[in-house]
Amino acid sequence: MSMRMKTVTVLFSLCGLSAFARPAPRAAMAARLAADEDVIGIVHWGLNTYTDREWGYGDEDPALLNPSAFNADQIVEACKAGGLKGLVVVAKHHDGFCLWPTKTTEHNITKTPFWRGTGNGEWGTGRDYVKEMSEACRRAGLKFGVYCSPWDRNSADYATGKYVETYHAQLKELLDGRYGDVFEMWFDGANGGDGYYGGARERRKIGADYYRFGEAFKFVRELQPNVTIFAGERDDSDLRWCGNERGFVSDDSRATVVRTGGFCDGKFGNPDYVPMRNAGSPDGEYFRVNEADFPLRRGWFYHESERGTTKSGAYLARLYVGTVGNGGTMNIGVAPTKDGVLDADDVKALRDFGELRKALFEHEANDGEKFNVVVMREDVTNGELVDEWEFVADGKAILRGKSIGIKRIRLLKEPVAAKGCEVRVLCGVGAPKVSYALYCADQAVIDAILDAKGDDGETDTAKWMTKGVSAKREFFVSPAGNDASDGLASHPRGEQPGGESNRGMT
Repeated sequence: MSMRMKTVTVLFSLCGLSAFARPAPRAAMAARLAADEDVIGIVHWGLNTYTDREWGYGDEDPALLNPSAFNADQIVEACKAGGLKGLVVVAKHHDGFCLWPTKTTEHNITKTPFWRGTGNGEWGTGRDYVKEMSEACRRAGLKFGVYCSPWDRNSADYATGKYVETYHAQLKELLDGRYGDVFEMWFDGANGGDGYYGGARERRKIGADYYRFGEAFKFVRELQPNVTIFAGERDDSDLRWCGNERGFVSDDSRATVVRTGGFCDGKFGNPDYVPMRNAGSPDGEYFRVNEADFPLRRGWFYHESERGTTKSGAYLARLYVGTVGNGGTMNIGVAPTKDGVLDADDVKALRDFGELRKALFEHEANDGEKFNVVVMREDVTNGELVDEWEFVADGKAILRGKSIGIKRIRLLKEPVAAKGCEVRVLCGVGAPKVSYALYCADQAVIDAILDAKGDDGETDTAKWMTKGVSAKREFFVSPAGNDASDGLASHPRGEQPGGESNRGMT
């Protein structure tokens, strides 16, 4: 979203003034925020696509991976039409199958018909899924990211020290430059449980810091200096899981959070982290942006039975206002079919989403003109300093809130005309710098977004890891208040494994 922001000087009461230094983003995260790379996608395609499962057990036959018309450009172009700025490609899911020609395990793409391609049928050099996706992203001008699951239900070595060395080697293969620059590295939260494990077919548990993530993060950032890291339980990551897979980020969500205290045996070391992992805290010690990941359909992988459940473009726009518009990052799960392309329903939904977002910000309102879209931003170079604010039009407060931070987007149910507007910071620390922009969108566009309905039900994986507890869904759509909470929708996809997890399980 390109905006010409009006910068304002902000004065505030001294209710929160202190010398407390608030955490700020790392250089790579700050650069990403400045570039507005806040709407991205995550692509799930692999053996699960062919077994109709969300989580593979680890004993799946690689020969199943045999698309009739795989087209990375079609997938990427559809995402670009939706206004996505980058794609995180699932290179390895919990089944342990590697979608690139890795040297670390035989359970990889070289054992598939896809690798053989459409040539003379001889094995040897072949098609590298990760490479094709990375090159398609660069052709389209999208950033490229990677997901490599720590959990491996195929490896006989899982839960031993030997597997950790294998996992680190896999990360280094993906990040050593052969696939170009990587803007986001995704560390999933599914950790330990039942699996194939080389034929053992048993349940395995891991201890605290089994994966040696501190060591891994160090070489990840050395190999990819511009990378941002998503990891829900790590204080040293750049992005955190928002606690649900419904695209819900609270109205006053902040990037700053308290320490997690690590995660083991289904519990955080610091229990105070749990209730604030979505909303954050002004007293937080770490700057970790909320990443709201949710699938375009009901599941993360493609399932023929889910045809007709694609979220509409209008509903995606509503989720955009409720995620990016509340200081988070929006991450849409897209799932290619068995043929290796995105379904027509998904392509249309993404295109409609992109067009609606353009329509929201197409006409910037000048002083005295009507507006129904307000966008506010805070310079977070020195952290999030605003703790309470109000937006004033001709001396009357029409919007109020706590945090501004990275971005706040507010849609008004009726347009407002004002000769003068300002942001008043009522409480905060330091000397916050706030800017805002006003837009006048067609009221039909606003109404379509505010009235959009969709499948708000939680994913099976998130319901499982939160024990079926639904977070209250709130969307700030006008000064009047929030929508009511939504219920859970049930859509089981096979047996749910018994792993330990706490963050964005896709």
